[in-house]
Amino acid sequence: MKWKMKEIVLTVILAVACGVIYLGWSTLWIPISALVGPMGAHFMFGIWVIASPITACIIRKPGAAFISETAAAAVELLTGSHFGLSALMVGVFQGIGAEIAFALFRYKRYHVSVLMLSGALAACGSMAYNLLANGFSYYTAEVLVSTLVIQVISGILLGGLLAKVVVGSLVKTGVLDQYEIMKERRKQGHADEYVSGL
Repeated sequence: MKWKMKEIVLTVILAVACGVIYLGWSTLWIPISALVGPMGAHFMFGIWVIASPITACIIRKPGAAFISETAAAAVELLTGSHFGLSALMVGVFQGIGAEIAFALFRYKRYHVSVLMLSGALAACGSMAYNLLANGFSYYTAEVLVSTLVIQVISGILLGGLLAKVVVGSLVKTGVLDQYEIMKERRKQGHADEYVSGL
């Protein structure tokens, strides 16, 4: 599927916006981690993968989830993330995980359950990167499983579910009327479906 210029521009805008949010969220990680411990702070994870489901749901083209997540991670890195280069690398893995969710349905389903699946698989991608970067010996079995479970739950809620809310709010403003999300709704005769709930 060929990308239109307006879709590229919107993807860039969303990636930059999410990247700035990621940076702010990274800054919050330090005091929250100190307050509740690193394990508890993993509940923050989902925000770091929200670019993928938002962009994929609006653009509805192969690669949208991966490109937006990677670009957002690059913005986070370039704006001064204390995570350094790992912010970009984990973004790549998260983007791959999120992309798989949409690929499984051949880029034809963007129901809230698919957005939530993208958040869950992005969490799996994040863990895959951490295991490659740190090695299996870095985690005890208990910490590994606990971290993955917490991040998957967070990815589902703060990534996928929150993305649905954000996109729904954007739909109501009318700014997405010329994008694939609304074109498909009009073709199916369900222009208000996203607003009322998928």
